[in-house]
Amino acid sequence: MVPIPPYPKRKLGQNFLHDQNVIRKIIDFADPAQADCFVEIGAGTGTLTAQLAPLVRKVIAIELDTSLLPFLQRIEGVEVVESDIQKMDFGRFAGEGPLRVIGNLPYYISTPILTSLIRQKDCIRDMTLMFQEEVAVRILASPSHPEFGFLSVIAQYYCEVRKGFRISRNSFTPGPEVESRILQFHFRQKGLLDYTEYSSFVGHAFAQRRKKLRNNLLRGLRFRPETVDTVFRSMGIDENARAENLSPQQFEQLITELK
Repeated sequence: MVPIPPYPKRKLGQNFLHDQNVIRKIIDFADPAQADCFVEIGAGTGTLTAQLAPLVRKVIAIELDTSLLPFLQRIEGVEVVESDIQKMDFGRFAGEGPLRVIGNLPYYISTPILTSLIRQKDCIRDMTLMFQEEVAVRILASPSHPEFGFLSVIAQYYCEVRKGFRISRNSFTPGPEVESRILQFHFRQKGLLDYTEYSSFVGHAFAQRRKKLRNNLLRGLRFRPETVDTVFRSMGIDENARAENLSPQQFEQLITELK
């Protein structure tokens, strides 16, 4: 007997995707191969899981809600892991080879989940993730765009981000208040700064985003004014520039020059 799905829990940010056409489009966008191992974040009732599993070697379905585990456990070729994705160490799956990640990120924790995944980039080949549209806009924003910020810099520095298609709120139960969008992240492999060093610097740079970048660096990282001014001149950075005016690569150069 097939269990009856529980109603989505608001406190967990659950919106169950039910549109089969959209699910097929997501899988096509991810472009799975038979040898792949996918980690699915927030697998829910398994509507995407069930279509993806026959196409790949293995799906590792991560789900925190214990009431949903029976739906996932009945799908062949799926390893079900009851866990909070924010606490997940992807190194535990090292034997599966470079992982491919797929999933619909809950709106209220999408930023910490994405940064956690990027931090574990050595275990992951690529990621196909769904965000609410306003978060996708922030991730894709270019320097000097009003939405360009910490998340834009971190995502674009470590990944090539491919813009996918928009998904109507009518494709979910219950329907979220805004539209969603699929993005794909392919990790850059060479010549990147350590995540902790890079993200800490960028975080301080955007600590007060309406303030001048120079002031944020002096206040938050305690560089000497003359050092910052010399590096700004050598890089052609205006003394009145804000963090949002620099590209991810300029941040890399700035970190290197200020060492």
